[in-house]
Amino acid sequence: MSDFHEETIIQLVDRHSQAAMLGDSDAAQASLHEARELDPATLEIELAKRAFLSELGTPEEISERRQRVVARLGGVAVAAPDRIEAWRLLAEMLGRLHNYEGVLRATASGLKREPNHVALWVMRSTAQIELQQFDSAARSLRHCVKIAPTNNQVESLVRHHPACRACYSLFPSVEAKECTMCGALGPGAGGKVASVRMRSHSKFDLYFPRVRQVVADALQMPARIVNLMTLDTLLKRHFKRTNQQCALVLRAMSREFGASFDAELFRSAVVGYLDLLIADLIRAIKAEDGVIEETDTGIRVPVKRKPSSA
Repeated sequence: MSDFHEETIIQLVDRHSQAAMLGDSDAAQASLHEARELDPATLEIELAKRAFLSELGTPEEISERRQRVVARLGGVAVAAPDRIEAWRLLAEMLGRLHNYEGVLRATASGLKREPNHVALWVMRSTAQIELQQFDSAARSLRHCVKIAPTNNQVESLVRHHPACRACYSLFPSVEAKECTMCGALGPGAGGKVASVRMRSHSKFDLYFPRVRQVVADALQMPARIVNLMTLDTLLKRHFKRTNQQCALVLRAMSREFGASFDAELFRSAVVGYLDLLIADLIRAIKAEDGVIEETDTGIRVPVKRKPSSA
């Protein structure tokens, strides 16, 4: 962030605005000139943010101004293609203007430079859903789940757009009557659906949010520590705990999952490092072969299919 002098440029733009309000055009221009000398792309990005959010003028004037801001910011992004913030902001603005084709182009350009940028993938998935490109949206959302399984925006998309059990494209909503890709019954008509996570993730991804909550409750962990417990850091030995604390986790997990554990794997769980213990416990959970069901708390669990009466 400091490489682009963002904090200094924000201060200079603030100074510019104050001078302009006081009618001191020389001071206003001097502030802009100083900011441009530091980094012209960062200056343009900051000016674009402010101009786009401005509510001054009639609705028509606001709309025209926002279109101009987007066009100018697009030029900045093209001129400085490695500035991911420019592509992210451009995609966000295009989305607010309901220009979803533009969002796809902006996110594609940004993702060429930073392939696992979560915000760009979320906006891309959302634009594909708005354009009813549900097959493409399913692929994008699966990638979102892979790179950011606990991201709130990703979680919201997964909840609101279940997948078709027949072709695995997304439904437009949980009320959809049928799949737009293959015509299969949708959740709104009582059709069976799947979670994107079911196809994207292993047992670790599926059970981790639930296990993390059990561990947090058992050890009364503060939120800042809980937030550090992610799949990305699970096996990096960041969570050293006493044997007594690990024993509390073992008891809590036993109460939570009970007969769902593979007894032999459960007994072999490593005590000492909490992250390794969590990994062993998840590995010991016997995954059910079934659909994904959401509990009242929003936690997805596998539900074993009932045997056919045929």
